Amino acid sequence: MVLAVDMVRRGAERFADRTAVRFGDDVLTFRQTYEAASRLANSLLRRGIGQGDRVALLVGNGLWSVSLDFACLEAGIVRVPLNARLSVNEHERMLVETDARWLVHAPELEETATMLCTRVPGLFAIGLGGPGASDGSDLLADAAGAPSSDPHLDISANDRVLLLYTSGTTGTLKAVTHTQATYGAIATNILTNLLDPSRESVMLHAASLIHASGTFVLPYWLRGATTAILPRFEPQEFLDAIARYHVTEVNLVPTMLGMLFASGAVEDADVSSLRTVIYGASPMPRPVLDQAMAAWGPIFAQYYGQTEAPLCISVLDQADHLDEELLGSCGYPAVDAEVRLGTEEGEPVGPGEIGEIQVGVAPLE
Repeated sequence: MVLAVDMVRRGAERFADRTAVRFGDDVLTFRQTYEAASRLANSLLRRGIGQGDRVALLVGNGLWSVSLDFACLEAGIVRVPLNARLSVNEHERMLVETDARWLVHAPELEETATMLCTRVPGLFAIGLGGPGASDGSDLLADAAGAPSSDPHLDISANDRVLLLYTSGTTGTLKAVTHTQATYGAIATNILTNLLDPSRESVMLHAASLIHASGTFVLPYWLRGATTAILPRFEPQEFLDAIARYHVTEVNLVPTMLGMLFASGAVEDADVSSLRTVIYGASPMPRPVLDQAMAAWGPIFAQYYGQTEAPLCISVLDQADHLDEELLGSCGYPAVDAEVRLGTEEGEPVGPGEIGEIQVGVAPLE
């Protein structure tokens, strides 16, 4: 089983001089992204943050988002992403539950970081591109003087890499654990079932990279493709970026697609480079999908999944979108998943009966 950190190394070695990340006017090659990740990893390790330690990340989308995530993989650190839209009370609970002792935060979130340090005993806050709330230190500045070589620690498949909070179907935030092996399996799952990017592919990210949008970074990295990042989702800015970066794929939730077409900006937008629009995370309103397909053609693909799965449980691909009878469904099971509807006792239910969705990587018994 291939580790996620080995996937990072393979992509960096194979596609060193190709463009890996775009953010505004800034561009990072694969080599630059990987070297930045290694510098960040070494800087974190020099601070005494060791393998298995939990580091919370309170940062938005930015130029260094990919390198920071890769740095955690290299250093064997368990990252705990915090959604900036959540309340301080929710952040506090996440930090306590995951036993995170370090918090890396963006400069604009220094006030929140300061509040969390007063609430969580022993929490130490480090800035990313600005003064840290605890001692004014800046991880990016520190990393500039750190070695650019991968620390190559002794990392195993079952080492944790991510504690990601999700509400799922319960409405209550809970932490899902991913390891080096399962995070690598997400990349394989996406490439097997949903997308087949080439070296010329460009995926645009406007949703937060801490959740589903971020899972597409590693698959594109493995294929030598480009990750284009926006700091936020705004319809006009998003459509302008598609033309600017010659974007070939986007990943949207239905609300975002609805906002694009409600904005009126779609009418004058150049989306000629766009080959695939991925959507998921919530039910797609049929009128929105009909409007989008009429305007952009049959370039839509849906995935149904869970943070725990990992990702694609079932897929409704572009060809399936031409079948009217399938558009009300969540598609066919992923090739690397066993899916059934069952009772709470584990027995399968009959056709037309209501049951719990049960997923496994081996035949369900």
